[in-house]
Amino acid sequence: MSRKAKPPRLFPWPCSTCGAATVVPRAGEFTAKVKHDGVVHELHLQKLRIPRCSICGEETITTAIDEKINDALRAKLRLLSPRQIQKEIKQLGVKQQDLAARLGVTPETISRWVHGALIQSRAMDNLLRVYFAFPVVRKALGDKGQGGKKQRMSTAKVG
Repeated sequence: MSRKAKPPRLFPWPCSTCGAATVVPRAGEFTAKVKHDGVVHELHLQKLRIPRCSICGEETITTAIDEKINDALRAKLRLLSPRQIQKEIKQLGVKQQDLAARLGVTPETISRWVHGALIQSRAMDNLLRVYFAFPVVRKALGDKGQGGKKQRMSTAKVG
């Protein structure tokens, strides 16, 4: 699910670097370097239309291009997409606020994941997958185990 986009501005745009009104979209390969979980990932996007100044070559990264870069990163790292997270939340019938409490994040974080404004870490992606897949995990992370009454944990003797 992408954020609401503004209507596209008509070209040519003025360049933020040289000031000339010569920024027009150019299709081609685009390489982005994105840091995620402390690692820089190089992404190669084909046939991407990027506004570029005809005079100085300055490229403008729009919200739509940023979303494509984020989608490519999620695909490369095999992270849940915003649409997948939203589908799982809806399927379980859980409120985002309750999910946030169970996972130990803020409701705003869940909202940002669902709307594509933030890419979850690998650890949080793993936790989301386990939470969505296993009822026993949902029960273990239930409200009583998160800041409310203490949940009793059984311990087995090893030896």
